[in-house]
Amino acid sequence: MIIREGKTDIEVFNEFSNGPGKASTGFYNKVMEVSRDMTVGLLSTIHSGKALDGMAGTGIRGIRIAREAGWKVVLNDRNPRNASLMKKNAEMNGVEAEIMTADFMCAASSTKWDYIDLDPYGTPAGNVEAAISGLKDGGILGVTMTDTANLEGNTIMKGYRIYGSTSLKGEFSRELSTRIFVKYAIERGASLGRSGKVLLCIRDGHYIRTFVQFKKGNRVSDHALSTLKKVVVDGREIGPLYTGKLYDTETLRKIDISHLSERSRKIFGNFWNEDLMFLFHMNDYNGREINMTRIIDSIVARGYRAGRTNFNDKGIKTDIDPLEYRALISSL
Repeated sequence: MIIREGKTDIEVFNEFSNGPGKASTGFYNKVMEVSRDMTVGLLSTIHSGKALDGMAGTGIRGIRIAREAGWKVVLNDRNPRNASLMKKNAEMNGVEAEIMTADFMCAASSTKWDYIDLDPYGTPAGNVEAAISGLKDGGILGVTMTDTANLEGNTIMKGYRIYGSTSLKGEFSRELSTRIFVKYAIERGASLGRSGKVLLCIRDGHYIRTFVQFKKGNRVSDHALSTLKKVVVDGREIGPLYTGKLYDTETLRKIDISHLSERSRKIFGNFWNEDLMFLFHMNDYNGREINMTRIIDSIVARGYRAGRTNFNDKGIKTDIDPLEYRALISSL
């Protein structure tokens, strides 16, 4: 079957539209469209270079990077059937792409890259260091994890073993898990003498994705580590996790969202709110839910900034003082 995403047409063997789907040859997951949209949007703001789509599958992400962002792309997948499929898909879209069938670590170390994409089925643990090592100084890593249950659900102790941090179930879990995942990437970079600068993050559906730019230097690496801290949430010590900004404002300003999917544009709109505060306020008071728009409008009327968050459908990000927020919401 032929699928169209963005400006790209690809042939796929299986299509999934909910959750992670089932890992199989030539499968396409519609849920991950936002992730791919943001990849193209981000790389379109940067002078084109050489990118590795390290676990390319059908080739959809790498082909879109080449076709829509103008980068030179290498498509890698150790499954020979996927390799044949992504070669066919590249030719279908008029994209000249080198095809590799190597293990990810071998592909990442084959040269130095301006951008590496690591999008496994499950956890990227064990491959992140190889990806960072394969980047040029100032190169960018786009990395996904789909084992969110290990930081948000019933297997949090497994998440501690993998990511080295204690998380928490509940209303704040999606932001906490995202910050732990970013922490993990920054730690891996620091161990290699590289400082990680977070450009943007996505927490959508069943996955977390972050884009981090890595620069060489022990001093800057030490500074990056200073953003990794333990925090107290609901009376429990959580972390360590990343406490810095999740979005680089200059990067967001450059991204053209006009050609992205409707869902991507909606999610992108909330990016501007996420760094207004650590975590967020909920829209309830004494067990009574207050209309979200009414709360946001009331905060803005007082001269503050406020908006929705992608981390919780009932959460509000704002720069208003917490005590003033509680007083305001109690009056509505």
